[in-house]
Amino acid sequence: MLPNHRLMSVIITYLMRYVMVTPRENHKCLRDSVRNLRFKGIMERFGMVFLHDLDVQSCKLREIDQQDATELTEIGGRAIKHPDNIARPWRLRDDHNQDDFPWGRAPSWQRVLDLLATECSTFLREWKFIHGHEGDRAFELLFKVFTRDIWMSLGNHVVESNRLPSPKHLEEAMRTWTPQMIEQILGKDRCHFLPSTHGLTGKYPKNALSKSFADMRSIFFPSLDVDIKKDSLWNVYTHHGAYIDIYHGYLKHWTEDDISRLNEYLDTIFANLQCLPPSKPPDASGTVIWSAVGGKIQFLTNSSFYRIDEVGGKAHNRAGPTRPQTSSRQLQARIQGAHDVLRVNQPRSSRVRQKSLKTRNRRNPPQKRQQESNK
Repeated sequence: MLPNHRLMSVIITYLMRYVMVTPRENHKCLRDSVRNLRFKGIMERFGMVFLHDLDVQSCKLREIDQQDATELTEIGGRAIKHPDNIARPWRLRDDHNQDDFPWGRAPSWQRVLDLLATECSTFLREWKFIHGHEGDRAFELLFKVFTRDIWMSLGNHVVESNRLPSPKHLEEAMRTWTPQMIEQILGKDRCHFLPSTHGLTGKYPKNALSKSFADMRSIFFPSLDVDIKKDSLWNVYTHHGAYIDIYHGYLKHWTEDDISRLNEYLDTIFANLQCLPPSKPPDASGTVIWSAVGGKIQFLTNSSFYRIDEVGGKAHNRAGPTRPQTSSRQLQARIQGAHDVLRVNQPRSSRVRQKSLKTRNRRNPPQKRQQESNK
């Protein structure tokens, strides 16, 4: 805590109250501080005051006393000293596993989501190019063209065309799919990194199973028997020397062994990418290569790069409905059902006329006497 944290609190509270009312300066230290800040003179002349010398990072103000006055110490009491070994929420743990598990071996699923949203570049293991990825030059060319073409499908309103990547070699093409490069291309505030549950153990949403990145290769490199819609963006890649056009040319003219080697090569490459757009297959309804939420472009992250051992914490249950009320259609069905039951169970009868008290208390004569009297 600062030596003058009480005085700083008093001044800030005074300024906040001044927006609505003219607060009293009950303490001498407050009156002295207001005078040192030349608050009243500046306010009378300009109608506003700015604390230009306030250091927001260290919370220090040069014009005021750097020590709390005795009267504030007597009012507030002694400062409570907290232990220094309490880690802040995002502080890396200082143990021998810091390099492998800086946030612990088993962070909760919610913390995994938070880390991907705030610390994706450090939450994933550092990406390194493995020289074993080098293969046939035709294979490398195909992946370089794929990287360039997929990024070209982003609109100019998202990123200018001169910022789109055009890798010159395989390592540069693979590095393009790291969080660092993605944030450099789009801007950190325009990216949203999604989790993958593939290969994870522990407590996470079981209804959110993900494919491996190697299996996602078939989404971006569809086989010849996949029905690519003519009005989709994927169809554009099948013409004019785009990457699917090149890939389908290989499938038509190469031997089965060469095609098998090519697909195995691509699977290995995809398994070692850190991010990919969560695209839908070309034969799915609707064309979805890129998607965005809240103005941020979404990227699926490769769980094999997560710096955790498993997902811990409590079992993750999906949250209930965000609104406590039901939909109007469901309410209508419930109302009809409930009122139909009441209508069936309630006997339908005409309204019975209520008799007066005199009529209800009158005694009916015996039937025999009544007949004799009638004679």
